[in-house]
Order: sequence, then structure tokens, then C-alpha cells
Amino acid sequence: MTKTVTHQCTMCGEQAVPERRNYRYAESGLPNVVLQGVMVADCPKCGNSDVSIPRVAKIHRAIARALTNSPARLTGAQLRFLRKHLGLSGDELGRYLHTDKTKISKWETEQDKVGPVTDRLVRLLATALDRELRPQVTAVAEHLPRIRDKSGNGLELHVDVDTLQTAFVLVSRAA
Repeated sequence: MTKTVTHQCTMCGEQAVPERRNYRYAESGLPNVVLQGVMVADCPKCGNSDVSIPRVAKIHRAIARALTNSPARLTGAQLRFLRKHLGLSGDELGRYLHTDKTKISKWETEQDKVGPVTDRLVRLLATALDRELRPQVTAVAEHLPRIRDKSGNGLELHVDVDTLQTAFVLVSRAA
């Protein structure tokens, strides 16, 4: 006889049965990240969904690794994710890039486009400054000439929470 695992809803206390499924991980600060295989418990009483995300730090490192190897230009949100992943303030990143926090903010909020030189430098910085990603700096450098100048807004990043494998998937935007 198998025992059904239940979860107590954080909103109303009702019991819910969690299931493994894909989850759009907006909490990452990125609108286009989908975690594959996370446990989600939907409450039958209040409709709340409680999500259990394992190994968050490792998932964030996998996202950072994928962004440094993205086939498209970094978006403002992706630049912000990499900055935060490294634990840098806008001022600190600005010192690396010889600019100020106002310019960093404009890139992150997409008031200004992240230019191709900044894009490539941020990828190298993110790889070099993250101790665990550092061994991949040569591979990231060799990837730089293949980056398209088109924005990565049409791509979803899928992350398998068990294997930490990542893949960019082109999504069609229905009108």
C-alpha cells in the first residue's frame, strides 16, 4: 500500500497533494525561465499554489551559466540577474564596466539597450567572478562571436531541477 504525500496549504491550511510539473519561475526576476520537474501543490479549497524549489543556489548558477552562453543579446532582466547572482551592486558593476549605476539601471530596466560590447564583457565577468563557473571562461570567450545581436526576449530558458541541464526554447507569441 502506497502512502499519498500531502502538503498543508500555506494560505488556508487545507491539505493538498503535490505533483511534479513545470513551473514558470518569475521569482528569479526573469520572465522566461521554466523549471522542469518541481513539486507544486494546488490547494483545492483556496486555489493557492505552493511550490517547492530544491537547490535554489545551484539552479541560479545553472541559469547564470546558460545566460553566459545564450545565443542572443542579453536582456535588461538577464543583466540584472547576472549582477545579483554575483552579489554586485549597480555601483560595483559600474566600476567594472567604467560607467555609473544610472547607466546600469537604464540597461536593467531596458530604458537603454545593452550594447554588444557590454553584453560580451558582462558574460565574461559573470563567468570569471563566479568561482564555480570560472573554468568555463574559455568556452564562453569562444562563444562570443556566435552571439546574435537580436534580443533573447523570444527565448524561454528551461532548467531541469534534477540534472541542472538547461536549454533555450524559441516560443511563439500568439497575437
